[in-house]
Amino acid sequence: MKHLERIKKIMTWAHEMRYIDRDVFLSYKIQKKRYESKYLRWDQLRAIELKKLHQPMVSLVRDLFVFCCYTGMAPADMQLLRPTQIYTGTDKIAWLEYTRLKSDIKAKVPLLKPALDLLKKYELKKGDTFRNTAFPVVSNKDLNANLKVISEICELGISLNFYMARHTFATTIALLNGVPITSIKEMMGHERIESTMIYIKIHAASVAQHMKRVQKKLDNYLI
Repeated sequence: MKHLERIKKIMTWAHEMRYIDRDVFLSYKIQKKRYESKYLRWDQLRAIELKKLHQPMVSLVRDLFVFCCYTGMAPADMQLLRPTQIYTGTDKIAWLEYTRLKSDIKAKVPLLKPALDLLKKYELKKGDTFRNTAFPVVSNKDLNANLKVISEICELGISLNFYMARHTFATTIALLNGVPITSIKEMMGHERIESTMIYIKIHAASVAQHMKRVQKKLDNYLI
C-alpha cells in the first residue's frame, strides 16, 4: 500500500506537470488493512521479568525489553536515552521526557516502579566504563537474536520483537488499567489518535471494566 501511495502521488504530479495525458490512478482508492497489534499478556510479561537468566547479554536484552514494556519506548529511542532526560516533577513523580527519533515529537511518561528499578540497576557505578546513555548500547542484531533466546527459555510459544514491547505498554500496562487513550497518545509521542489506535487492542476485559463503572453509577442513580 505504501508503494502504491507513492506511485499515485507521482502520477498525480506528472499529470499536473503535463508529462502524461491523464492520471490513471485518479479513481483508484487505496484500501489499507488494519494492523492487528501483537502484545504480551500480563502473565507473559511477568514470566519474562521473573525468569532467571545466566548469560549477561541475554539478561541485559531482557531488561531493555521489559523497560520498553513499562515505558512504551521504541528501541531506537531507548538506546539513546540519557539520565538527564529523567527527572522528578513538582508532583514528586519521576518522569521520562524524550523526543522520538522517528517523528521528532516529544513524549512524556510517568515512570512506573519496574522501569525505575531497571534505571537504578544500570546506573554508572564507581569503576564502570563511562557512557552517556542510561543503558549499555546493544546492536539491533544482538537485540533481535537474544529476544529469540528469551522467547525459547520462557517457553512463550510466540516470537518476540522489540516493537511488541511498545504494543504491550499501550494495551496491557495502560489501556487495561484504565488509562484513557488520549493519555496513551501523549505518552507514546503520537501526533494523531489514529496512530495510537494501531498500537492498542480494545480488549474485552477493558470494555467490561468500563461498563462495570457505568453500571455502578446507574445503580446509584436508581436508588
